[in-house]
Amino acid sequence: MLEVITRATSTALTTIERARQTLGCSPAVVDDPTLNRFISDASRVVADHCRRAFALEEVRETFIDSDLCAGGPILARSPVVEITSVLSNADVVLGTGYRLDATTGRLWRTDVDGHVMPWWGGQLTVEYRAGYVLPDDDAANLPEPVERATIMLVGAYVSLRGRDPTVKSESNDGVGSTSWWVPGIGDKLISPEAEQLLVPYVRFYP
Repeated sequence: MLEVITRATSTALTTIERARQTLGCSPAVVDDPTLNRFISDASRVVADHCRRAFALEEVRETFIDSDLCAGGPILARSPVVEITSVLSNADVVLGTGYRLDATTGRLWRTDVDGHVMPWWGGQLTVEYRAGYVLPDDDAANLPEPVERATIMLVGAYVSLRGRDPTVKSESNDGVGSTSWWVPGIGDKLISPEAEQLLVPYVRFYP
C-alpha cells in the first residue's frame, strides 16, 4: 500500500514556454489554456504508459508478509532520492541495516557486515522521497526523452484538432493529397517516436 505524504504541486512534464519553443507553436495557433490542457493530458498519458509517477514526492509504502518473502520488497516509486524511515514490525531499522538496489528498486535487508539477509515476517513500512524535479523548476532533472515525448504528444494533439481522426488520406483535385498517420495494432501512443523514447522508462515490475 502506498500513501503520498507530500504531494507534488504539479505533474506537468513540460511547460507552455518549452512546448511552444520546441513546436514553433504561437498563441495564434493554440491559446495558453488549450495548450495547458494538452500538456496536462499528454503528461497523464506518459505517466500511465510508463506505469509510474514522475514528479518528486514523499511517500509512505507498507509491505506485508507476501511482499517480503521473495528477498525484499520493490519500492513503487523511482528514482529514490532519500529514504527517511524504515520500520520493521514497528522497530526502527538503521541505515546500516538495509541497502537499496537503485536499478531494480528492491530494498534488501543486510546484517552488520553488509550481507543480504531475509526480512522477517510481519509488516515493513518505508518512508522515502522519489521522483524527478519537473521542468517548471530551475533545478529540473526530468530526463530529456520524457519531456521530449510529452511535447511530441502535445504536438499531435494540436495537429489533430478539427479533423476526423478516422480519415487516413484526403485529396484535392489539382492541388495534391495528404495522408494521415493512424495507429497500428501494436501502437500504444498516438506518436510512435514518443513511444520509442519512453521505452527505457516503462516499469514492468510492480
